[in-house]
Amino acid sequence: MREVRIPQERVGNLIGEDGENLERIEDRTETGLDVEDDNLARVEGSGLGAMDAQRIVKAVGRGFGIDEAIKLARQDYTLHVMDVGDYASTQNSVERLKGRVIGRDGDAKRHIEKEADVEMSVYGSTVSVIGEARKIEVVIQVVESLLNGSSHSTAYKVFDRNRELLLK
Repeated sequence: MREVRIPQERVGNLIGEDGENLERIEDRTETGLDVEDDNLARVEGSGLGAMDAQRIVKAVGRGFGIDEAIKLARQDYTLHVMDVGDYASTQNSVERLKGRVIGRDGDAKRHIEKEADVEMSVYGSTVSVIGEARKIEVVIQVVESLLNGSSHSTAYKVFDRNRELLLK
């Protein structure tokens, strides 16, 4: 059995209306899921299905919707979570840094998602990415560049340098 604790305010997103999201995860991963009152999700099963279900639950806990999170059941998809707090300082609060990743009206986030063909969530003090591992590596470079203070145009040059990798 695997256990994943998620924020209380995300439990409803995990369960879905009448349990439909839990059912989707269980069907897709061939596992059993149970959510305790203390926001603890228990995954019953073994092998890759249990690992996938655990990652899907974690993704929902990090702010993704069920449609994005369930992509983690694909063989070549993975989840990467970055703690924005690791980059915060007295000059740059977590909120300010999250704002740099999101951009005005969500423009930066949308641009990153489109360029790398990934899904992103900025939730709590984290930036999370779902996608193919090779594409996530490029996104990590872009996001770290933004969190370290680079301009958006400078950070986006990482996409140009990795265009071949992104198009595979």
